[in-house]
Amino acid sequence: MLKKIFLFIIIIASLAILLAWLGGIFSITFSPFSLTIRKPEKDFMKRAVRKIEGFVYHEATIHNPPGDMLPDQIDDNVKGEIKKIVK
Repeated sequence: MLKKIFLFIIIIASLAILLAWLGGIFSITFSPFSLTIRKPEKDFMKRAVRKIEGFVYHEATIHNPPGDMLPDQIDDNVKGEIKKIVK
């Protein structure tokens, strides 16, 4: 009996998820609003993404120098411990 109730709940939840998914698809497809990205918006978005990319790269190189696989010299410590064990 418990298995049947559990199966029924799973089926109802699956149908609810399916209906929500289909509702989302049809509301986007038949929506009176459209999302178009024109040339000025594309250029603005590209510049913004480049600035963010530069900032993230700058911060990453400060906190994780090139050649380090892990931040804060953790990988150097691991390499040192491995060399001690191997010798």
